Amino acid sequence: MTAVSAINMFRLRPGVSTEEFEQFSLELDRPRCLALDVVLGFEVYFTEQADDTAGPHVIEVMTVASWPEWEKVRDSAPELEPVVARFDELVEPGSVTTTLTRNSPLHQEI
Repeated sequence: MTAVSAINMFRLRPGVSTEEFEQFSLELDRPRCLALDVVLGFEVYFTEQADDTAGPHVIEVMTVASWPEWEKVRDSAPELEPVVARFDELVEPGSVTTTLTRNSPLHQEI
């Protein structure tokens, strides 16, 4: 099975700073997720137009061995419950979009 990279884009709730989200990401979200076998990589980017209320403030790229396996773990692993709860406190409801992608390697990478 080929790894899948999920590109998640979302806005933060009013009053939540990118610094606050970054602290959550560094201290809780990424460490817990990267400790799971299904998660192969997890990068976080902050958009330069963070003051733009229409566009995303955060872009996450999470690479997983299997999307269905990730969904199962995400929805049932007790160690992710505080991650999901804090994410919901920080992120504007309804703003999350996810695009599933696959890597197109260069010839020298094959």
